[in-house]
Amino acid sequence: MTVLLALGAALFYGVSDFTGGLGARARHPAAVLLVAQTTATAALLLCLPFVTGRSAGSDLLLGAGAGLSAAADSLCLYAALARGPMTTGAPLAAVLVAALPLGFALLTGECLGPTAWVGAPLAVIAVALVVTPGAIPSTTPKQATVAYATVSGVAFSAFFVLLGRTASPSGLTPLAIAYLTATCALAAGACLARRARSGRQHGTPFPWRLSLAAGLAELAAHLCYQYAAREGLLGIAAVLTALYPAATTLLARVVLRERPTRTQRIGYPLSVGAVVLLALAAPG
Repeated sequence: MTVLLALGAALFYGVSDFTGGLGARARHPAAVLLVAQTTATAALLLCLPFVTGRSAGSDLLLGAGAGLSAAADSLCLYAALARGPMTTGAPLAAVLVAALPLGFALLTGECLGPTAWVGAPLAVIAVALVVTPGAIPSTTPKQATVAYATVSGVAFSAFFVLLGRTASPSGLTPLAIAYLTATCALAAGACLARRARSGRQHGTPFPWRLSLAAGLAELAAHLCYQYAAREGLLGIAAVLTALYPAATTLLARVVLRERPTRTQRIGYPLSVGAVVLLALAAPG
């Protein structure tokens, strides 16, 4: 069940990143994210009375921390997807999402198999190939794309760890706290963004459908991941969920006709292979 839930989370995260990143190309990422987060928060609050649970104070704090991490992750990832090709930002963030929670799991006592010693160096090589200068067209801000994707990966890793450590009896309450915290943080970011003048903010209709789809897909992904991490090991749930760029890249190639460069054709399969090897390293 852990594997199926984690793969389901990967699918929904990929769809959310694609629709949200596409919407961020029309309007400021903070505005798109605020609509997406508000939609998901409302949907979750409607479901909350039907899912009973008892939350300790630590669960609420973990939820709040996860919310701040999710807000930072989403804002940075949307900015990366809006500035550069989707086939660059998503795989880079995903390798970090696979490696960092896995390292935390190792430090906290989870036992992994020998293939982790192959998967970890392979992930580093994959990152180097994905972000190599030839992988990003010269017309895009390369350093900004890489920086945004890196911060996104680190923040998303923190979200995985914090949400995964909430207790099962707490139900959906920590996730609800996370969404409320993220929504408040993004509302503040949206207010600041309104003061920044950008051509993307004027002359184009707001991408309501893309924003709503991104929010609902992200909520489904969060739910799948939370139960995957609670049912099994954090390492297994994190590395399998980190396969989400497969859906993002597939949609980008089909809808936007994006084609990976020569270096990305090598780096992207290696990043997927690294995630698979790290997943196989987990016991059971």
